[in-house]
Amino acid sequence: MSRENVETLRRGLEALDRRDRAAWLAQCEPDLEVVASGAWPDAEVIRGPEPAWDFYTEVLEAFEDFASADAELVDAGAGKVLVHSRHDLRGKASGAAVQFDYWVVVTYRDGKRHRDEWFADRADALEAAGLRE
Repeated sequence: MSRENVETLRRGLEALDRRDRAAWLAQCEPDLEVVASGAWPDAEVIRGPEPAWDFYTEVLEAFEDFASADAELVDAGAGKVLVHSRHDLRGKASGAAVQFDYWVVVTYRDGKRHRDEWFADRADALEAAGLRE
C-alpha cells in the first residue's frame, strides 16, 4: 500500500500543477488537515480539502514556474510519504529570488490523503515520518 501512496501523491501533485481541482480533491479525505510549519507566516491548521486546495494554490500562485511535482518523494511506510520540496523560485510580484526548502510528511488513511504536516527542518520531518538519517 505504501508504494501506492507515493504514486497517489505524485498524481495529486501533478493535478495541483495543472490546477485540476476535481482530481486533487478526489484524493483527499473529508477531514484532511494541513499543519503548516511554525516557520510559515500565519501558520495555522487548515481543515478540509477545499481550504487545503486554496492554501496550496495560493502558495503556487505567488511564484513563477513553481512545479510541485518536482518534489522528491520517499515511501516512509505506515501510510506515510516524506516529501522534500526544494525549489529556487522567483516571486511573481517582487521578482525576488527565493529558495523554497520544506519537508512534508503526508499521511494516508485507506488510500486517501489524511494529513500533511510541514517542516522547515529535515531532522524533525524524518522523526515525524518514523525514519532515521
